[in-house]
Amino acid sequence: MNKRICFVCDSFISDSQATITGPMVQTYLLGKELSKRKWEVHFIAYTKDSKKEADEIHEGLFVHWLPQRKFVPILNYFKILKRLQKVNASFYYQRGRDILTGITARYCKRSKTNFIWASAGETGVQRGKYIAQLNRKNRFFLKRFLLKTEAKINDWMCEYGIENADRIIVQTVYQSEQLKTNFERDSIVIKSGHPIPISAQRSFPFKVLWIGSIKPIKRPELFLQLAEICQDLDCEFWMAGQIVDQKYHTLIEKYLQKTKKLKFLGVIPFEKSQEIIAQAHVLVNTTEDGYEGLPNAFVQAWLSGTVTISFFCNPDSIITSQQLGHVSNSIPDIKNILQQWLKATENWNVMSNNAIRYARNEFGLESITDQIENLIKN
Repeated sequence: MNKRICFVCDSFISDSQATITGPMVQTYLLGKELSKRKWEVHFIAYTKDSKKEADEIHEGLFVHWLPQRKFVPILNYFKILKRLQKVNASFYYQRGRDILTGITARYCKRSKTNFIWASAGETGVQRGKYIAQLNRKNRFFLKRFLLKTEAKINDWMCEYGIENADRIIVQTVYQSEQLKTNFERDSIVIKSGHPIPISAQRSFPFKVLWIGSIKPIKRPELFLQLAEICQDLDCEFWMAGQIVDQKYHTLIEKYLQKTKKLKFLGVIPFEKSQEIIAQAHVLVNTTEDGYEGLPNAFVQAWLSGTVTISFFCNPDSIITSQQLGHVSNSIPDIKNILQQWLKATENWNVMSNNAIRYARNEFGLESITDQIENLIKN
């Protein structure tokens, strides 16, 4: 078997201008592990950095850059095809819903190579995702018309890619069922993977962490409100991440001035994220209902024994079924839960141990890579 694989991505970990995303992290980790196993690993990735024109080698991984277009990304069609052809891999893996899904599927179909598509969220297995997103926004007529045309093209390209993938990987049973309903495609559930960290050493007071891209769909304002209402608790509230939507600069500054136990840590490099998550007792997720799949931060948290509080996201109900934390969209209810854990830390300890036991059995990177290799071999 020719062990040359190419990951086709919207971003790559070495690009300082890129926002850290789930697909970026997962493809990077999987690529590193396959490289250890003597695979020749290539990445084709978008970049906004005009200085990144030449290919590069990063940690033994071959990276081929693509200039990113803000609008009408389909105009990159022929450039993407040239990169795919240049790499000449035996297997192409694309994660997340993007026009790259369709273009990679088209290339693989014509060149008779193997295309694996992996979902990265609940909405990725729905039809008409981009049109649905556009319909939720208010736009002037002309701008709406142009954006609607672009959204239709993007949806068509993505859905063509899903329909023509040789193999499909999903993160959850729910995604598998939705894929079958919407596309009549079978899939295999392979969860996200991370290296298993060393045991965490936490210090008191309780640390409650929010980490991610700071933008509307992540709803960081809910965490700020939680921090404010919990100022009488013996807790510190940490927020970390890149501010993608600039309106949050002012909002965060406002809460920092009036909320003494709130700390803003700013952008955390990926290689430091595990350390920060492991220091926290609780990880809070506030993302809009129906958007997340299996967040990387959940996996990192559980591997370290960090308990989860989620406003909406509960992939395949494992937070509740495995007793890994608490799910509620009520800020007063979440405050009450934190109070209970502070009064009876043994309850928090039980959930922390549950998280470590469950995650190390389900999300270890070596085990996940074994599953990917078995899929490829078969």
